Amino acid sequence: MGLLSEGNPLSWTEIKLALQHIRSYALDELIRTFNKSKDRQKDAFTWGDEVELTLVRFDHDNKYVQLLLKGHQLLPIVCELNDKINDEACRIAWHPEACDFVVEGVPSQPYGFLPSHFNIVEANMKLRREQIQQILCQQSDCEYILNIAAFPRYGQRQCTYPPLEYGPSHSVEKSLCYPDALISPIHPRTKSLSKNTNERRQSKASINIPIFKDCKTLSPFRDELFKDDPDIKDDNIHLDSTTAGWGCCCLQVTFQCESFEESIYLYDQLLPLCPIMLCLSGACPIWRGYLSDIDCRWNVLSEAADDRTIEERKQINFLSRFSSTPSYLADKNKHLNDFDYPVNQSVVSKLIDQGMPETLSRHFGHLFIRDPLVVLKEFLHPIDDTTSYHFENLNSLVWNGLRLKPPPLDDNLMGWRIEFRPMDIQISDFENAALVVFLALLTRVIITYGLDLTIPISQVNKNMNIAHYRDSARKEKFYFRHGNQISEMFMNEIINGTQDFLGLVPLTRKYILQREDIDADTRHTIEQYLSLISKRAAGTLLTNASWIRQFVLSHPSYKQDSIVSQEIQYDLVWKMQQIANGHEDCPQIKYPNMDTHTELHPK
Repeated sequence: MGLLSEGNPLSWTEIKLALQHIRSYALDELIRTFNKSKDRQKDAFTWGDEVELTLVRFDHDNKYVQLLLKGHQLLPIVCELNDKINDEACRIAWHPEACDFVVEGVPSQPYGFLPSHFNIVEANMKLRREQIQQILCQQSDCEYILNIAAFPRYGQRQCTYPPLEYGPSHSVEKSLCYPDALISPIHPRTKSLSKNTNERRQSKASINIPIFKDCKTLSPFRDELFKDDPDIKDDNIHLDSTTAGWGCCCLQVTFQCESFEESIYLYDQLLPLCPIMLCLSGACPIWRGYLSDIDCRWNVLSEAADDRTIEERKQINFLSRFSSTPSYLADKNKHLNDFDYPVNQSVVSKLIDQGMPETLSRHFGHLFIRDPLVVLKEFLHPIDDTTSYHFENLNSLVWNGLRLKPPPLDDNLMGWRIEFRPMDIQISDFENAALVVFLALLTRVIITYGLDLTIPISQVNKNMNIAHYRDSARKEKFYFRHGNQISEMFMNEIINGTQDFLGLVPLTRKYILQREDIDADTRHTIEQYLSLISKRAAGTLLTNASWIRQFVLSHPSYKQDSIVSQEIQYDLVWKMQQIANGHEDCPQIKYPNMDTHTELHPK
């Protein structure tokens, strides 16, 4: 979601002039935050998910499906609806997303520590789509809200309703494919973010995605639209805008920890799970109407959000601000930080002087090498020391796989939180709930059994890249710690176990079995979710990406040329709609008997 404060954004020129003040304010706020909250104890385990949902419009007569640019119209209506709901369990908090065809829904209150809250998630996700769908149905019989990680032909002309004008004159980034009119007019910072990213980078975004080479794919494949672009690569699909990345949809989860110490421990244990969950959730094999050779969106966003200048890209280990998590936080794990990432040494020294542990100080020192890309004029100069706007703004504008979120200065209820960010959104609410609940349960398993899953950061980075490979969940090996050794293991071994390692799903089942306070309905629901994760890792059920790929390859109008036509997209997205709304089973991704007892009100 990021920081959604409203106001008047400064231009990049204005931000540059104020950078020294902004960094000073942000550092002071971080120091006050740390000193205020470092000894905080006994916060309750609360957590919540964020889903980004895509609006589409079908033209059944012409077999078209298009992105529906209607988020700015729907959000005021649905927010007013929720303001009138008295039942907290039925209230949803809605927010704009970067593009006008995407909206974000989150539970109005976080889930709590009760085991029965694991049984709420899916029902709450269904409610979110139902709230928007009811409004759409009052206006049209051909508009839907769906879980789509990357709309197949996003970036091709005629991909939106209403239609837009394309070309460099319609884009602050001079994009050929992604006009500014795609951006939500009510999102407080996206247009400034795109403009300032482009100005700081001093060049257009350049994203190259390897194409899937079928028997009739041109060789070499060269994207004709960009034939004069020097950044284009043979056998790659080319995208030319940060908006190409902001149009993707993800599934995120945030966990509040009991204390500062617990947040550092849990952060370090979740870090090596980022590529594992990315792989299991892969759902993005199609880009700009072409079948690609990757399964996930993460690296595409990494390139799209990259604000580095040409000179900065030449620097060793200076990565995009949207990238794999660069380091562990606990001092005892600093030997695993074998990736020599750059830091602002002055910031590191000041934080250490304030009593912050060295490794955590370096984490924030790395954060402070970034420039804030959006700053609101109204918040430029703090009026007192009760706000942490500049620090939170900077923290929210760096998109790693994990984000450590200290308690805000102006909120005494929030504790230390960890945001888990890598996962692609799934087609069905059942699958999204399964991933979210599995991850939430893993946090309990990790803390209860004192697990150590840490591996060197260099191996985590390799795993993140491997997770993108086509069908990686079934075919690739990942570095993983079991006991005192690190091995390359297949996903099936990591999730379901080996002779030497129990496996993450069996460990979770062991934890559930030992809990006597879990009701029968919640146990049943959890077991369905664990079964999905287990079978997906074993290869008996497909990831969304593998299923989408198979759908395209077997479509009667597919010509073995890697092109996903309008007709194929229409049939694919309609099938996704049927699956998501329970009108059709899809036994390749979920067995029909995988039913849950999910309900909105916990027992």
